[in-house]
This record gives sequence, C-alpha cells and structure tokens, in this order.
Amino acid sequence: MNLRIPMVAAAVALGLSLVGPVWAQAPDDPLPAGPGKDAVVRVCTACHDATQFAYARHTPDEWDNEIAKMQSAGAEMTPEDQLAISDYLAKTFPKPAPAAPSDAKAPSGR
Repeated sequence: MNLRIPMVAAAVALGLSLVGPVWAQAPDDPLPAGPGKDAVVRVCTACHDATQFAYARHTPDEWDNEIAKMQSAGAEMTPEDQLAISDYLAKTFPKPAPAAPSDAKAPSGR
C-alpha cells in the first residue's frame, strides 16, 4: 500500500488548518476583513466595543465627523490611520441610499 498520498493529504490538511484562522473571520467578529480594519481595531476598539460602531451607517462625511469627534475626545491616530479608518468605515458601513418614492397611483396593469 502506498502511504505517500495519505501523507501528502495529511500535510496539506495540517497546513490549511494553520492558515485557515488567518483567512477566516471569527463568527462573532462584527468587523469584516478589509483594508483599514487593523487601524479600526487598534484605534477605535481601544475605547469602544466594535459593535458600538459596526452597526452604524453613515455617509463618508458623517464618518469623518465621527472620527473628528473621537480625536477631540482624545483618540490618538496618525493621519494615515485617520484616512484608513475613514475609508474602511465608509466602505464597510455605508449609509443606505434613500428608497425611491412609491407612486400610489401607478397603473394596475389590467
């Protein structure tokens, strides 16, 4: 019996189990992976639980205002951190576009 294939399969499975946690997002992590997440975790979660802002929805300008408020409250970040955090939050947690008004007098198609 050739044990070479089972040994290779076991080595691949072990390698994937070691790399998997790096690729996978924890099921209870409200912050999806993406550029800037590391800055958000490092700066924002120093004072806030991620769920406090992860379910907020703002425009890019509103996120910038929120970040400015946090800086005035003492949040320390580099200009690069500020840009990364703003981009991450605006792209990851955008304010939904307003719904189009419905026309109550639309033809019924009959």
